[in-house]
Amino acid sequence: MKTLLLATAALCVAASGVEAQKMKDIKITQAVASFAFLPISYAKAAGFYKAEGLNVTQIKTRGGGPDLVALMSGDVQFKAYAGTYQIGAIKKKRKLLNVYNFYKRNLISVVISAKKQKELGISASAPLKQRAAALKGLRLGMTRPGSLTHKQLKHLTRVGGLGPKDVRIIAIGGPPSLLAALKRDQIDGFAISPPADRIAIARGLAVMWVDNAAGADPSIDPFMMESIVTTKEFADKNPGVVKAMIRATRKAVAEISKKSAKEVFDVIKGEFKKVKAPIGELAIKAVKPALNLKGNVTKKMAKNTMLLDGRKDVSADQLFDTYTAKYQ
Repeated sequence: MKTLLLATAALCVAASGVEAQKMKDIKITQAVASFAFLPISYAKAAGFYKAEGLNVTQIKTRGGGPDLVALMSGDVQFKAYAGTYQIGAIKKKRKLLNVYNFYKRNLISVVISAKKQKELGISASAPLKQRAAALKGLRLGMTRPGSLTHKQLKHLTRVGGLGPKDVRIIAIGGPPSLLAALKRDQIDGFAISPPADRIAIARGLAVMWVDNAAGADPSIDPFMMESIVTTKEFADKNPGVVKAMIRATRKAVAEISKKSAKEVFDVIKGEFKKVKAPIGELAIKAVKPALNLKGNVTKKMAKNTMLLDGRKDVSADQLFDTYTAKYQ
């Protein structure tokens, strides 16, 4: 009997070793730690990726843009980013595939300091063009040059009829740096995705100025907010991995859409330890309407993404053509 038990134990250990060997290490980059990447954080925390045989590591780059080289070199297998970054890749003739979209609305909101809003004397519910024009002369923070936060602010100045020198747009870094700069009165506001925008408001530091998660700017709704992107080379060689990544993320999107904000936050709170439950739940409620249950990209989304980006050397059709449903 003892011999049998030992043999059984050995088989179990061997089986677990084989199982561990089957796990594929996957790295995916994202701009910052925010709820703009909630489905990925949720899929990881809920064990959906592991169930697909993927050991997923999320890498934050403190602003979108610098991760293209990492993807093209094979240092990472996937990127989670907005369509605006795909535009630059198209211009450089990089063969990147948008294989799955999980947010179809822009989540980059703009907040301004409560003090500055009082000075302006303009209501936060005033028409968008009026609020955009009121940004003249302000110092506004974003993560890094070329990021979606940067492009969002530039788009807003165009909406307000302002010139490139009418607003001082400053690269600050990730959410903690933006919050600190606002608190120290080094900037008058900033652009970022939830929950950092909601944290600024909850602390009494800011008021919501443009809530894109709520569709405040119809000209860019719908939008290619967040997609899973990979290289054509990786997808061709690893179609099963791409499909597994999509299946797990799609399952996360479905659960987030159905569950309460509290239930969702309970799953991912380990990833956002500095975010208090009430704020986390508020931010989750804000992003839920932006979830893309179909996972597709439409030409309208591509057109609106090009509008926000402001570039003319790439067409909306070119951007739309980077999307493929092959792996879904």
